[in-house]
Amino acid sequence: MENLNLNNLIARYINYKPVTSASSNNINQTNTPANTSASGASANQTSFTSAASANIQMGNLSNADRSIYIKDLMKLPKNLNELIFMLQKNLNQMQFNRMFEQQMAARRNLLSQTQAQILAQLQGLSTSEIKTMLNTQMNAQAANTLKNLQLAPNMLINIADISTLIQTNGKDAVTKLILAMTAASKGGVSDLSQLKDTAKLINASIALASTDNPAQTLKTLMLLYLPWLPLHEGVGFDLDVETSSESGADDESLLIITITTVNYGVVKAVLFLETSNSVQINIECDEKFPKDELLLRLQSEQKNYSMQSVISFDTKKSPDNTPKPEVTNAKINMSHANEISPYLLLAAHSIIRNTIELDRISG
Repeated sequence: MENLNLNNLIARYINYKPVTSASSNNINQTNTPANTSASGASANQTSFTSAASANIQMGNLSNADRSIYIKDLMKLPKNLNELIFMLQKNLNQMQFNRMFEQQMAARRNLLSQTQAQILAQLQGLSTSEIKTMLNTQMNAQAANTLKNLQLAPNMLINIADISTLIQTNGKDAVTKLILAMTAASKGGVSDLSQLKDTAKLINASIALASTDNPAQTLKTLMLLYLPWLPLHEGVGFDLDVETSSESGADDESLLIITITTVNYGVVKAVLFLETSNSVQINIECDEKFPKDELLLRLQSEQKNYSMQSVISFDTKKSPDNTPKPEVTNAKINMSHANEISPYLLLAAHSIIRNTIELDRISG
């Protein structure tokens, strides 16, 4: 509850605007030390009365924007690889932001040394145009830095640590929401449904994330980082995580993912951790499934993580009269172990997310 500004929190919920592609490349900019004072000053200049009289727009957010917003409130990074990096380095969100800002400051200093050369190439442009181009370049560098965080392949992720993080940050977020709803009600806001729904979603994550149930915790984590349906099943997608193994033996280096798609039948992926940063992936799918596009997507993302993976496909023809399911659902089969390789986690997330996206594109 440190440095809680209720007016600022409420104003963000009432007047929240979807994250643009430019701003989303920066990790939680409003939480960085450089921006906190500026945003706080801006909030103080806006009266609570005017904020309370605005229309609550959170219901108009896309699912991706809502997901980013919920993770921001829970002090979780936007991308899964950033969360893994934080867990491995034992950093909280503020420490991560501070480290990231220091890296970007060093790059700005380097940029200033070549500024004369850059400006020489930009002769004839206005000051605002030059500033825009420089900001674009810095945003691109920031996005690239976040994509290519150096993970420690030999350091397993403790699922109990994920549970503790979700529970601690989630409870703090719900407390803030309760205080915000109280203040908003006193300020004349009558429709608090979006704030209440957000609190329910976060409470759901707290309930699911259990230190003694790795499967439920992994399910919660996946739902948080599947952007279209944060913590919300039953609307076009269902997810289940099991801790039983097909072979009957626990194997912490093996994950089996079964995705029942609407348009392509069953897609089954077997992930085997061969070495600390090498994952063997075999995907069984219908011959009509866009496997080439999935392969390109997986390979592109895995380059960012320095993952050495071998991806193979086995295709088959499904009967034409196979009935289509109403919703896409995914099942992860994992061992009972309370630790997981960061690369198995990232690969599983990437396969589920991209398979469902490709299924929806064709729908």
